[in-house]
Amino acid sequence: MTEPTGSTELEDQGLPLTALAVAAGRAVETSRADPLVADPYASALVVAARSHLDLPTVWPAEPSEAPPLQQPLLLACIYIGMRTRFIDDFLRSDHATMQTVVLGAGLDTRAYRLTWPAGAMVIEIDSANVLDFKAHVLSRLSAEPACELVSLPADLSLPWREALLAAGFEPAQPTTWVLEGLLPYLDSAAQHAVLGEVAALSAPGSRTVIERAVPLPKTDDIEAKLREFSEQTGLPMSELLARADPPDPVELLEAAGWHCSSHSVEELCSSYGRVLSLDPSVGRTAAEQPGPQNQGQDQSRGGFVTAWLS
Repeated sequence: MTEPTGSTELEDQGLPLTALAVAAGRAVETSRADPLVADPYASALVVAARSHLDLPTVWPAEPSEAPPLQQPLLLACIYIGMRTRFIDDFLRSDHATMQTVVLGAGLDTRAYRLTWPAGAMVIEIDSANVLDFKAHVLSRLSAEPACELVSLPADLSLPWREALLAAGFEPAQPTTWVLEGLLPYLDSAAQHAVLGEVAALSAPGSRTVIERAVPLPKTDDIEAKLREFSEQTGLPMSELLARADPPDPVELLEAAGWHCSSHSVEELCSSYGRVLSLDPSVGRTAAEQPGPQNQGQDQSRGGFVTAWLS
């Protein structure tokens, strides 16, 4: 998860708050008794950032009794855990490609913690400060990537094709594209541009996993909710989330010949046995049942798109 250049940042490390919060989410998920994700580096990245925010890195014994300021973050950690696992599963599925491009990589550590085919190359694109910080912390941990890792500093709200080609990307070869937590932080025009480049640079055999952006109309109710979340967590969501009508990735990719599937957050809850709630009385089986707690999930999250180019 990342932010475009110019967003609110941590003063001490120059890191986007959202990228750090997502790393905290992976740390929390890793600490659970029934983790969906095993990220041995996430907690160290959060600690090394020395954030002024009180970000959780461990799942508490009684989540509903956590301090009020941490409860929204813990709730977000449930979603981050499912999102991370869903994309991990996609990358580990059949039809892997030898080159993968992660757009808005943030503090993601898949290049280190997943198993990659021999000779695989992963290109991570994000701002230089994010990529440099991550590389520095992982180097101190003596962590080694399990693939050829290329870190490409670039602002994804601006043209980035030439930089990608110069970094060794081969447009004639099939590519796996990962767009996790990126589109919601770009305006509509930039989202169109990114999705257009994915389509234009993909050879047959390519695939992609995309987290959708959610259209947020500029209403008093939405503004109030965003301000409340920002005040509770310290994350500048009211400044970051795009309110313009986002393009539909399915519509754009299918027009370019891709075959697409949509996946709701409710589907992830059912698949991974999670409920977006800190209430211990809400059992896991609730994720499989239609009800108010699940009917509202897709209103606040856009779900995911997976797509393949024959």
